[in-house]
Order: sequence, then structure tokens, then C-alpha cells
Amino acid sequence: MISWFTITYYAYWVLLIYVTIKIINQYTISSRASAWLFTVYVLPVVGVALYFIFGVKKRKRRIYQEKQSSNQRALENFHAKHSDKSLAVMRQQKDNLKQFHGLSKMIYRDTCSRLTVNNQLTLLENGEQKFPQLLKDIDSAEHTIHLEYYILRFDGVGGQLLEALIRKAKQGLTIRIIYDDYGSLGLNQSVLKRLRSYGIEIWPFSELSLFAFSDRLNYRNHRKIVVIDGKIGYVGGINVGDEYDNDGNKNLPAEFWRDSHLRIEGQGVAYLQNIFINDWNFCTSQQLEIEDELNFHFNDVPFEERQMVQIVASGPDSALPSILFSMLHAIHTATDEILITTPYFIPNQSLMKALKIAALKGVRVKVLVPDKSDNWVVNAAAQSFYYELLQDEIEFYKYTKGFIHAKTMVVDGFLSVMGTANFDERSFELNFEVNALIYDKGFASQLRTSFVRDLQCAKHFRIVAKTLSC
Repeated sequence: MISWFTITYYAYWVLLIYVTIKIINQYTISSRASAWLFTVYVLPVVGVALYFIFGVKKRKRRIYQEKQSSNQRALENFHAKHSDKSLAVMRQQKDNLKQFHGLSKMIYRDTCSRLTVNNQLTLLENGEQKFPQLLKDIDSAEHTIHLEYYILRFDGVGGQLLEALIRKAKQGLTIRIIYDDYGSLGLNQSVLKRLRSYGIEIWPFSELSLFAFSDRLNYRNHRKIVVIDGKIGYVGGINVGDEYDNDGNKNLPAEFWRDSHLRIEGQGVAYLQNIFINDWNFCTSQQLEIEDELNFHFNDVPFEERQMVQIVASGPDSALPSILFSMLHAIHTATDEILITTPYFIPNQSLMKALKIAALKGVRVKVLVPDKSDNWVVNAAAQSFYYELLQDEIEFYKYTKGFIHAKTMVVDGFLSVMGTANFDERSFELNFEVNALIYDKGFASQLRTSFVRDLQCAKHFRIVAKTLSC
């Protein structure tokens, strides 16, 4: 008679073989496949459980397919109304886009996000520049305030934001807030009730639940978007919390926090609004009409500088990894210099090859990362990439003044990339992210100056690191 132990033993081995085949077929990156195979074989049962929770790619799961379809319908409606003008703008700006005309065209064909020309941009460094400006813009709001954050804390800085939002709600403004349920874990329920009591709508993007735990935990809304009256927008790396404000976190043990954010006034805001409305409809099951909520500013606006911006978003709800494609195209297009700042540097093979090709062409590539990451596992994993790329004369610098969390790239002193995406597989494949591409020599000069200044507080990473003065 066959015992239950024997049946369980053989059933487990059948499951293990199934998981092995699935891992090999799923992961094109051999290092990731090897890591999961090591886990499932070294940690019996536990390793398999971890794989099903965190390892299975579910980009095409039904819940995200529905969101993708909804996003696509909204974009197609917009494209049908504005495609002629969008293509005309790109043709008109071809010379001004320099060698990045192909990049702009690729993004438009992939995502329907058009190149916008009439914008005024402000680079905001750290929370001490972002939060006062944001509160000022909120105080001046007249109609709607939309906020979408990965981490939302109503502490000192967040408390000021809370009171500002309540003041505007009392004036009758429409206020909508999206937060990531994992990133904002521990959000005070009494604060949520208080916000809702004033008519402020606040929802988790994808509420954590036992029955959909891996979907909700593994696929995070990492976006940081603010849209005020459809005219002013914010996007970048800075969440809401005291640790992001070096002037306001005196009671925290955290070290200096270095981050970057972008304020947009003009046409480009419409695309941040488009992303927000699609995310809002997904997490609330409401059906706000995109056209009713957007002010596209297609007419000329009275800005002294007409800076060009293009918004690109991607995630489990997008047909293609659009942010990854935009980064690859930008790197391949570079002819002189690439400056990358990222807190997490774990590139996939396509990015590794792109950086190596750029270096072989004679492009000078510099990468700035934290000296000490807030995630020791990520820090350890990144070391192998540093050493491999050092062989190709790519320069690495480790920021020592504190923790650098900015996600930026400057290419050839003209193209700037700022947003929420890190230089890692999670941002390119699993998270909901958004980046702004700025085609402007003046803005690139600002961001490059910021990068060079940060290098003064970094050590040049070699086999033996050389410390620079700060």
C-alpha cells in the first residue's frame, strides 16, 4: 500500500520539475533564472512558495489586461482627435530635437504620448525645495488637486500637506489621492477618515489582500504624480514623508537625503493627468472621462522659455516596457556623454550591452550610486555589475554625503530623463512607473551641474576607491 508520504514526495518532485521548466522558460536573464533555481532546490517547499509569490511574472494577468485595455481606449480616443497636430509638432521640431527625433517618434508610436513644446520647467532638489513650492501651488489651486504617491506619510511634512488639502476642500475644490498600499503601509486610518470627512477622495492603488497578495505586493505603483488644475504638474523621486526633507527631519536619525523632482507648467501636464485619471479609474472603479478632466493647452502659452517635454509611462498594464525602450534608445543615440544617477543599479542584459556599446563608441559614461544602499541585498547584487562594467571603462561613483535617491540621466548635454524609474528590472518590468524626457540644452545644463556637484561628495569606485573632497 502506497503511503501518503510517498504520494506527497513524488507530487512535490513533479511540482519541482514543473517550476524548473517554468523558470527556464520565463527568465531570459540567466542570473535571475539561476537565482530562482538555487532558491527552489536549496529551500525545499519554502523556495517553491517564494517563487509563486514573488517570481511568477504576471504582466498579462486579467486584472492588468483590463487596465491596459482601458488605457488603450483612452489613448486611441485622444490619438484620433489630436494625431495630426502631434505629428505636425514632431515634424516642426525635428531639427530642434537634434539626434533624438527618432526617440521622440518611437515614444509617440508606442504610447501615443506626444511631444509637447509649450512648457516651463523647474528642477527641484530635495524635499526642502519641493515641498514649499508644492504647498504654494496647492494654496493657489482653483479647481482640482490630484496626488499619486508610492509612499504617503502624514507626519511633519505630510501634516502640512494634510492641512493644506483640507483648507482647499473647505473651499469646494475636488481633491483625489492615490497611494500604494505596500509603500504606504501603516497609513493612519483615522487620518484617512478625517480626509474623507471633508470630501477628499483617497484610495489605495491596489489594496493588499490575502487572496491576491503576490499581485498586490509584487506589482507596486511607484509613481509620484501631482496635477493641479490640469496646469501644473510634478513628477520625480520624492515621496511624502519627513525623511525626504532635510530641513524638516531633525528629529529623525536618518542621514542626508539627496533627491530630485520636476515641476512642469504647460502642455506636458496633460499627460501626467492622463496617467492619473487612468490609474484613478482602475483603483476606484469610477469612470472619469479623460477629456472632461484634461486641459491640453494646445494653444501657445506665454512662457519665455518653450521647453520640450515628453511623458512616458509603463508597468504591468502596458503592452511593452516603454520606459526601458526609451532608456535603451537614448543610450544607443548618445555620441558624447551619459550621466546616470540611480539608487538601485541592477540593469538587465539589454542595458548592460547598451552601456558597453556606448563606451566602445567612445561615449564617456558616468554612473552615480549610493555608497550605502538602504537595501543590503540590492547593494550586494549591484557589485557584480559595477565590476563588469568597470572593465569597459565605465566610471562609477559612490555618493557618501548621505543616501542618493534621485533617478536622472543626462545624454549629450541635451536630453534629460527624470522620473520614478530606477535602473533595475523591477522598475522596467514590475512597477508602475513614469518618466519625463526633456529635450532642452538649458535644462540639461542645470541637471549636469547638479550631477557634477554631487560627484564632489562621492568616491570614485575602482578596485581601490579614491575619496574626493566634499
